[in-house]
Amino acid sequence: MTFSTLNMSSLFRRDMLSRFCVTVVAVAALAGCASAPPVPPQDTVRQLATQRWQALLAKDYKRAYEMSAPAYRKLNSAEIYTVRKMSVPVRWLSAKVLRVDCESEERCIARVEIESRPIAPNAPKMPLVGVISETWVRDGGQWWMFETL
Repeated sequence: MTFSTLNMSSLFRRDMLSRFCVTVVAVAALAGCASAPPVPPQDTVRQLATQRWQALLAKDYKRAYEMSAPAYRKLNSAEIYTVRKMSVPVRWLSAKVLRVDCESEERCIARVEIESRPIAPNAPKMPLVGVISETWVRDGGQWWMFETL
């Protein structure tokens, strides 16, 4: 092996290492550019409100409670929440989030169409449909249902 062959081999390795590093940096840069854009708050709140109502319709009060704002949960246990939801004098049949309007990046109002049937003894047996407004607030980077006390 001559000096020039050794030198060429070393240059080749250095060139390949350089190309590898450039490729790694380029792939990392492109991956950063390809990251998903931030989700609008309306979409996040729509999804959470839908999940909350799915939990309520399934009588999974614990799951719905976990979506309540931390301040509410500090004052009310999951048991109290469950009793309050179970004592509502209607049977919820369906729920559909109609729209979400955000007043700011920290507060949104979800308009939810609820179909229910009263459970009082002399109540009409036909389903009732109404629209309610739910307030959702962002706290600590996460969205929560603002429950009234």
